[in-house]
Amino acid sequence: MTSRTEIRDHFQRIPYEPANDGRVEMHSGLSRHYPTLHANLVAEKGYSTEVGVIMCHPASNFLSHFLLKAIAEQGIPAMGLNTRYASNEPALIMERAAFDLGTGVRWMADELGFEKVVLLGFSGGGSLASFYQSQAENPTVTETPAGDPAPFASAGLRPADALMLVGAHPGRARVLRHWIDGAVVDEADPYLTDPDLDLYARTAPLDPEWVQQYRDAQLARMRRIDAWALDQLADLNRTGASDRGFVVHRTVADPRFVDLTIDPSDRELGSMYGDPKAANTAAGGLARFVTVRSWLSTWSPDHTNADALTDLQSVHAPTMVMSLLGDQAAFAEDSRLMHAALPRDAELIEMRGLNHYLVDQPGGLNDVVTRLAGWIRRTVLDDRNQEVPA
Repeated sequence: MTSRTEIRDHFQRIPYEPANDGRVEMHSGLSRHYPTLHANLVAEKGYSTEVGVIMCHPASNFLSHFLLKAIAEQGIPAMGLNTRYASNEPALIMERAAFDLGTGVRWMADELGFEKVVLLGFSGGGSLASFYQSQAENPTVTETPAGDPAPFASAGLRPADALMLVGAHPGRARVLRHWIDGAVVDEADPYLTDPDLDLYARTAPLDPEWVQQYRDAQLARMRRIDAWALDQLADLNRTGASDRGFVVHRTVADPRFVDLTIDPSDRELGSMYGDPKAANTAAGGLARFVTVRSWLSTWSPDHTNADALTDLQSVHAPTMVMSLLGDQAAFAEDSRLMHAALPRDAELIEMRGLNHYLVDQPGGLNDVVTRLAGWIRRTVLDDRNQEVPA
């Protein structure tokens, strides 16, 4: 790749410790027999190792994320890391994804020689980054919600030196709790719905009382799935079965998709998928295909350990929250709540008009990475230069 300066990809093969519980959580024999995390360090030729950025998502492929090259062009190397669940989202266990992120953070410091490592949580990577940093600084989690070991205290996690949340979600369970279709009354029949709760049969602006009724129905549906999953977990433990897969229908139905007066911002009508009504019944969607163990770890509002609004309360590293105000996926209020959850002074930056993926916004991309690079130099490198020797 060429740019104003020569930017290169440096593909990384990072060994990791797989689960040893005897369950098969991935089909690929290559992944099972040769456990390797894949990463891509994007950097200028002859790059400095003063500071590097690492990005990771629980299940998406971040090896060619659009921010990597843009950050590298600012003179700061940036690495995209894939967890073991890339292309295997239905089996995602957030605790194990956090261990994978820890493997990547330590790889940057110990193997690549970076003096400072900055963790950047983008989109769904925001809650993973927050969860990881909280457990690296103050390990409290000992097991997954399904009861499998998750020994963070003995994992030797290296905390990142700073945390940046950009267009970030506060947690997968929190997102689904607002996106799931509250009209569904039978999980086995996605077409059996309560017509009084049909979001797409109404016109904006929506009546606030109806919205509250709908929000209550969404949470009630989430908790019905929770109760079913816990019953299934008991059966799994009783029979010795490994896991059970299932489908969660209709998960693109947030009132904010159709009513701009709810959580007002610069966004346009619709969802990150386009027409939300069509996406609501499509194959792709939040939590569409999932397992019992994954649901409890990832999507359960009452059982997941990965919740940014809780996790950020124990994060003391320098932190910046950047909201993209044209975002149709991570909303303005999400960023404000995450910023408010932080116990120390943190910076909240609201970028006007920018959408979730900065699609057709090259000027916006430049504005974003300029702000990110400036914050890193001012906060991370300046902090290092001001350290007093012991």
